[in-house]
Amino acid sequence: MRSPLILAVAAAATATLWLSPSAHAQNPVYTLPGETGGSFTYLTVSQGSEYADSAHLAGTSRLLDDATLTLYSNVARQATVTLSFYAAVPAEFEVEGQPGVTPGALAAFQPADTPLWSSGPVVYILEGDGANNLNLNQLVFANINTVVPTDIFWSVQFSNVTNYTDGGAFGPKLENAANLGPTGAATDPSRIYLRDPGGEWFPVSLGTPAPPTSTLSLQLAAVPEPASALLLVVGAIVGLGRRRRVG
Repeated sequence: MRSPLILAVAAAATATLWLSPSAHAQNPVYTLPGETGGSFTYLTVSQGSEYADSAHLAGTSRLLDDATLTLYSNVARQATVTLSFYAAVPAEFEVEGQPGVTPGALAAFQPADTPLWSSGPVVYILEGDGANNLNLNQLVFANINTVVPTDIFWSVQFSNVTNYTDGGAFGPKLENAANLGPTGAATDPSRIYLRDPGGEWFPVSLGTPAPPTSTLSLQLAAVPEPASALLLVVGAIVGLGRRRRVG
């Protein structure tokens, strides 16, 4: 029979393997596909402004691994992009959402003041197909390595966008959440949030031609949160030890 020390070493080694990004497959916890065919719409943005959207993630506590933001641009550009994640806190004031759209489960919440994680400014090269064609770009933010709760807000901010004026043909893709149905998750289709220069969040509604249940396109992947993974591993090893003793 193995000693407790040997079991502890085995548990630690197995936990390391379990948590290794190369050894453990990523699990999608929030998915709005980047390309669904047909017509598309994008959120027209202003440089320096921070835009936030909500997400109710699948599963339990998880270690967020990477995120993919879908972006459209009508010409080749360079942009500095910051992606952030916030806890969901009760909204400071009640406001109507999209006209004719039933507010989602997170309609009574807003982003917290301080992010759980932020990428900081990251420079991306964006492709474009000319003045009359928007080209899809997928911006990948890897190694986030942050434990996040089930209900979160995520935000994106653009700066130093070349060959661009505010409100031009450039911005995050808007999906119709009513048609897509996020995989294992939910979103609040009734509004997004904008942060004013003073740091306060306030909800904004999107008008035509945005889909009535618009939500910004994002894909999130995660691995098990460390404490949960370790408990699973230890439990499996203890179970093996019991079966061996019985045998």
